[in-house]
Amino acid sequence: MEINQQKLKAIQRFALIMLFMLLMLGSGFVWGEFVRVSDINQNDSEANSSYGNDYIITYNTGETTEGKSVFQSKCQRCHLIEKNMTGPALMNVKDRWPDSTNLYSWIKNSQAFLATGDAYSNALNKKYNSIMPAFPELSDSTIAELLYYIDPE
Repeated sequence: MEINQQKLKAIQRFALIMLFMLLMLGSGFVWGEFVRVSDINQNDSEANSSYGNDYIITYNTGETTEGKSVFQSKCQRCHLIEKNMTGPALMNVKDRWPDSTNLYSWIKNSQAFLATGDAYSNALNKKYNSIMPAFPELSDSTIAELLYYIDPE
């Protein structure tokens, strides 16, 4: 069986063009996500401007094993402490929630808390356009440890 060299070269060119297009599409998606995250970080004032959100470049977490474990297992997928991601940066989170019972309610069930009409939580929900999972299994003492790990002051 004889292979037609012209057809083989045409197939090779087509495969190279398709590979190039896939690479360009993939890099465009990655770049688009980078730009989206950068825009979120630069335009953070929308939801937090009236709540005194002062960002500091260096940050030390509180010394608590339980708080660290909860942060890593439940929060870190969507939050960083010093930088916005899918959800807002958690640095100074206690300062942005003047009533700690509201913050605890938000952590335990954000969707139920949104229904209260709270202005700050609704602004966060609008800005980040993502649903924070409910964590009803967390006790108040566990949330206190988590918040100490995030914001020890």
